[in-house]
Formats: sequence, structure tokens, C-alpha cells
Amino acid sequence: MAARFTGAVTAIRPFGPGHINETFLVESPTGDHILQRVNSTVFPDPAAVTANILTVYRHLGALMPEPVATPDGEWLVRDGSGAWRMWRRVDGAPAETPTQAALNAAGSLLGRFHALLANLDPATLTETLPGFHDPGRRLEALRAVIAADPCGRVATVPEEIGAALAAEPLVDLAAELSARVPRRVAHFDAKLDNVLFAGDAAVCLVDFDTLMPGAWFWDVGDLLRSGSTAAAEDEPDVDRVAVVPWRYRALLDGYRETLVAAGVSELAELEATEVAGAIVTYEQAVRFLTDWLAGDVYYRISRPAQNRDRARAQFRLLASMPVPT
Repeated sequence: MAARFTGAVTAIRPFGPGHINETFLVESPTGDHILQRVNSTVFPDPAAVTANILTVYRHLGALMPEPVATPDGEWLVRDGSGAWRMWRRVDGAPAETPTQAALNAAGSLLGRFHALLANLDPATLTETLPGFHDPGRRLEALRAVIAADPCGRVATVPEEIGAALAAEPLVDLAAELSARVPRRVAHFDAKLDNVLFAGDAAVCLVDFDTLMPGAWFWDVGDLLRSGSTAAAEDEPDVDRVAVVPWRYRALLDGYRETLVAAGVSELAELEATEVAGAIVTYEQAVRFLTDWLAGDVYYRISRPAQNRDRARAQFRLLASMPVPT
């Protein structure tokens, strides 16, 4: 499949730790590329996903990798195994141990990304995953799987279920904020692993499958959720999971300062960033817990009980996430 895009291929190997799509690094005489098979179970309309990506890329011309078409001009190629697409590889990598400067740069990069998208009409994009960021819908799904208990796992996570129900006020808060802020074009999966760095410089965002109309605070929340702790998302030892204050402030300050300087944000959007980390951490914890109880049907796992560990780690992180009173 890689040769359909690049012609000659000198090497190909699996690449990256993504949860959803299959990703490969392709080496060719014309340079390195990233080949992906889109998970059609998660993204049932790959053509719409591709159209969103191209709309944003043509608007930005920066801060994201360049999509690659076949010599015939096809951006998405289908075969018996699924739908495939390719990107030109960016010279950068996720930060393993980000410094304060790197985290500040990551927040600033997201701020620049949002600022450049401020004048892109969200109606030009398709909502490919309706209700993707909707803690209320996620909580309803959790309650349904608790009632059904298809894998007999409910008894293994009583504390996590209790934490999910106790933090339900965040559902109402998310709905209130969503109603107050403008509808924008957002990344919707702006976790720190989706920021590429060259040293301490944040050079671009990756993983644009979830580009959709929505609110910017979801992106800020995911960056804070993933970047404000040194612990892994699936850390089995929850005592190691907590917000590190300097990491949290570096990310948030980098974002807010950049967006304010650009003069494109509304006050409600800036206010929403103060609680975005808690809201998105809660939503993600509920999603991981739901998948564990359902039998690991959505997120890929590399070891037994990984989704349970993910849920536990996210609920512990939530407990330390700043929430203004």
C-alpha cells in the first residue's frame, strides 16, 4: 500500500503507540512518510475525516504535517483491509521528559493553532463523531454497562465507579461552558503525545482524525490532563499519579498568553480553561472505565487490565486537578 503513495519503498515498520489506527513509518527515496490505516470502526466515514483534515491544512499551511496524495491525486486509498492515508513525516518527536520550557512551548503551540483557526468557519467541517466530547453521554454509557456487567467486572472497580458518580457535577459544568463559549474548529485530541518537539521547541501537532466543530477548552483540557503529570496514562501505581503544579502552570500559561496576544478569544473561553483539565480528565476516566467493564472493545490494550489501570490513574489525577471554587 505504501508504494501507491510514494512509489519505491526502501523500508517499512510499525510506528508509534496509538490507541486507534495502525501506523507505519515508511522510508523511501523521496523521504520518510507516515502511513496509516484508519480504524473504520471508530471512524465510519474516513472520507469525511480526510476532508476535514484537508480543509484545516489548506487554511493553516503550518503547525501540522503535510498530507500526501497518490500520483493520481487520491488522499484516501481503500483496499480489502481498509482505508489508508499518508503524511510527510515531520522532523520531531514527542517529549519523553519535557522541561518547563517545552511544556510552555506546547501550550503556546496550541494557542497559535487556535488563533490561526479563529477565522475558519466551523460549518466548513463535518462533525464526524457527534457527541465526541460529551461527559453526560459518556456517563450514561458507563451506567448502562454497569447495569449490564457483560464481563463480570463491575465488582473489580467499586472505588472507580464511586468516583465517577461522585464527580457528576462536572457533567453540568461542561454543558454550561459549552453553551457559553463560541463554536470553533478544534483538534479534539490535543494530548501532549500529539505534540512533536525539536529540543524544547514545539514544532507541530499530529493526529487530526478528530478535527471537528466544537469548543477550544476541550483541547486545553486534554493537554493539561496528559501533560500536567509525570506519570503514564496507564500507571498501575496510582500513588505516583498527581498534578505537578509547575507543569500545569507552564502549559496553561503558554496557551493563555499566546491566545490573549492574538486577540481572538472571548472572556468565557479563557475562564473555561481554568476547569478544562478537570472536565477532560473526568471524561477520559469515565471512558476508560466503561471500556474496561465492556471488555476492552474500544481502546487497544497491550496487557490485561490496562484499561482498568488507565481509569484508576485518571481518577487519581482528577483528585489532584485544580478546580477554582
